[in-house]
Amino acid sequence: MRVALALAAVLTAGLLHAPAAHAWCQSRDTVPAVGGCAQPCVTEGLRLQWGRPCIDYVIHRDGSRDLPLVEVQAIFDRSFATWLAIDCSGGPPGFVVQRRDELGECAVPEYVSGGGNANTMVFVDDWSDRGHASGAFALTTTWFSTRTGEIFDADMELNQQFWTFRACPEEGCADGSIDLENTVTHELGHFFGLAHTPDDPEATMWACADEGETMKRSLEADDVAGFCAIYDGDPIFEDECDFEPRGGFSALCGEDQGSGGGGCGCAAPGAGGGAGAAGGALALLALFVVRRRRGSGRAR
Repeated sequence: MRVALALAAVLTAGLLHAPAAHAWCQSRDTVPAVGGCAQPCVTEGLRLQWGRPCIDYVIHRDGSRDLPLVEVQAIFDRSFATWLAIDCSGGPPGFVVQRRDELGECAVPEYVSGGGNANTMVFVDDWSDRGHASGAFALTTTWFSTRTGEIFDADMELNQQFWTFRACPEEGCADGSIDLENTVTHELGHFFGLAHTPDDPEATMWACADEGETMKRSLEADDVAGFCAIYDGDPIFEDECDFEPRGGFSALCGEDQGSGGGGCGCAAPGAGGGAGAAGGALALLALFVVRRRRGSGRAR
């Protein structure tokens, strides 16, 4: 089975707003290397989406330097619940997502072919060493089949080298901190296969966010329409829920799994590029890499 790597990421801010519209966009295996908040929707290539209804994830053992682990766990649980509560023609599509009690040991995004895997959420201190743009709040890496577009694995990196994550009050943070739930809810849109919406600045999947913003904690009509369209609005739940990832579960990186593990040969390279502040605000970066090819886009 051939796999490719797609990186869809980051949350930052911008100044200009495009006219509101409803034009959700599904993640594809390629994106144009363009910047700006109003990023064009790619309509060519494989559509990326999960094919299994039962998904689990882990939070890396190092947690966050700014928030206690129990609070980080609660925020991730709420953000997943926000997406899973979507009503598509009378009910949710049938995803079941659980957080494992185990903590992740692998701090880099990776899909191990022939070994165990985990959808890992990790706070990153060496962000610039990974080649990621400093203005990015977070980066979600999804691994998928180059034949069908089925997502096999998704890992989220959160930039705590350059940003401080908080649980902001509902009105937001005014001290330059980044609201973790705001960021995670956006990134989970990428996790489920949504790209940045090209036209709706109010949507959670708009490519930009301001420091301290909380509006992306809740979904807008554009986000709901995209999610339901991707998964057809039909339940995909199976009688028995199997949460084991492809190849089984392992919290370890491939190189630490022994003879049973081994990277797939397409481990995530650095995001690179110059996604940065626009007008003093942060920019939401969208980055996709396919077979080590990279294209980056910067949002406001």
